[in-house]
Amino acid sequence: MMLTNIDALARDWLNAKAAEDAAKDLRYTIEDQITQALEVKDEGAITHTLEDYKVTLTQPVTRKVDAKKWQMVMDKCPAALLPIKMKVEADAAGCKWLMTNEPKIWDKIAIAFTTTKGKIGVKVEVAKNGD
Repeated sequence: MMLTNIDALARDWLNAKAAEDAAKDLRYTIEDQITQALEVKDEGAITHTLEDYKVTLTQPVTRKVDAKKWQMVMDKCPAALLPIKMKVEADAAGCKWLMTNEPKIWDKIAIAFTTTKGKIGVKVEVAKNGD
């Protein structure tokens, strides 16, 4: 079987991905050892100055709200102190539907939206001959 340029690229991609995964695994192991050796805050960042390096360890904390439970308790907190944000974000499916089904309406509101393409995902697997 003749190896084509794209076959060589696919092989090289698999080799690079394996090396990347191995390097990432090693980095995670080292990070775990560092976090065991140095103080970590319950939330936020702390910087440790070592002999030759500065190491900053950051503990992120994510908080989410259960909308149904929030509705049950929100009146127990003064309105000025409510610990929530209302977020306006684009509804991708709604935008695509309007573009396709109501282009005149979309044309009137499109100026408020930005469309950006992300990085193309690539997945390469070894083909099993004879399957």
